[in-house]
Amino acid sequence: MALTCCGAECVQDDCVQLTERESSVCNLICSSTAPVTFGRLKEATSLHQEVVSRIVRRLILHGLVTKTDHGYSGECGR
Repeated sequence: MALTCCGAECVQDDCVQLTERESSVCNLICSSTAPVTFGRLKEATSLHQEVVSRIVRRLILHGLVTKTDHGYSGECGR
């Protein structure tokens, strides 16, 4: 199943297709008002740290999430 992060508006082929796991991580980050730590992502998703790491790298690569000094943040739909 292909999803887009946080229901962000996109124009046809500009959308980033995400798996359910990727979407859950993205939505967790984007729905938080404060940066989300890597440990919190692992805990909330129950995914292995290598999986979370790969997902976060992909989200950063596509500009959906940014890394801060205090964790990860996203601006989806805000």
